Amino acid sequence: MARPRTDEAEAFYIAVYETVQRIPPGRVTTYGHVARLIESPQNSRQVGSALKYLRHAPPANNDTSAGPVAESDNNADREGSDSRDFADQFNGETVPWWRVISADGRIAFRARGAMDEQSERLRAEGVDVRNDPHSRPRTINLREYGWFPRPEDDDSD
Repeated sequence: MARPRTDEAEAFYIAVYETVQRIPPGRVTTYGHVARLIESPQNSRQVGSALKYLRHAPPANNDTSAGPVAESDNNADREGSDSRDFADQFNGETVPWWRVISADGRIAFRARGAMDEQSERLRAEGVDVRNDPHSRPRTINLREYGWFPRPEDDDSD
């Protein structure tokens, strides 16, 4: 059975996804910076969890069992189409999860295939992902590619 989705959790996920959607192609930011931008600076790990669930959220089909799109008794009054609308708006293609990395400039450790996919997507956008076996693998120069607007800034540059 899916875990109930609270309004607070849904609002957090939406804030994360909308913020990540603002990151320009060819730029990256950190989990912690996303947390600061949504005024939850202590929740950088939860930003990572939101993005993890996003990658598994099914876009526009009847399977609503993944992550924040899951139906539950707490939101039984919601129509099934609401969950599909959520997944249409926020999914692994509409939210550029690959543009969010660790504070030290590394692609966060996860399943090998996901790390490869993140590296490939960033390289396709022109980001230099270093893979030096003698130093830190899968590292991105945050000075060159970082996107760090102040939380009060409205524009996405």
